[in-house]
Amino acid sequence: MHNYSVAVAIFDFIPVLISALGLHFLARAIAFRHPPLAGVARAAALLIPFGGFCKASWKLIVATQAQPIDWLENMLFIAMAPGFIAMSFSLFHARRAWRESATPTRYSSTRLLLWLALPLLVAVAAAVLRPESRLWFFCLLGTTTIANAALITHAIAACRWAGLGWPVACFAYNFVATLALSGLSRLPAGEATAWIQETVNVSAQAALALGAWRLSRRMLVNP
Repeated sequence: MHNYSVAVAIFDFIPVLISALGLHFLARAIAFRHPPLAGVARAAALLIPFGGFCKASWKLIVATQAQPIDWLENMLFIAMAPGFIAMSFSLFHARRAWRESATPTRYSSTRLLLWLALPLLVAVAAAVLRPESRLWFFCLLGTTTIANAALITHAIAACRWAGLGWPVACFAYNFVATLALSGLSRLPAGEATAWIQETVNVSAQAALALGAWRLSRRMLVNP
């Protein structure tokens, strides 16, 4: 049984906005270093916060004792899974073009589509074959976790190559704190637990935004 206060539910929009800011910084840097992937990166930078916005909206509806809208809750990982895949793919190619100081080459759109389609098809198949279970949810959760890890890995690698120190810690903290949120979700439900989760989430997204801001500033400088 979910039980959120209105204050917690409203506060949940804050990490979504902070995350959107950090992803905007990354998308801008990717567009500069690899223009062919500008559209993909910008779409990913919208898709990921959209999933968070849907979940925050669902939480607010629950807090106001209205009838929950299940699809809003489900959109969290439905949107985040392809979003993180696309952003990770884009940063990988932008980082390579930056490192090699080369003119960006055309990327494989077929490979990107396969990476995007595969987890979604598996999730759909799980929902059809096992409609009584949450197998589809765990498929998307696992995909999101792996894609997010890949994104953070590419961001850290870019920072290390550029000689940026503290942004590495920011990206690492973001990933560790995100994993910690999974553990915190197993704590007994209550107002105190909810605020602990929100505090960790805000700090994680602030670290992401700060690291992405510094990395993007470096990537936007020639060469």
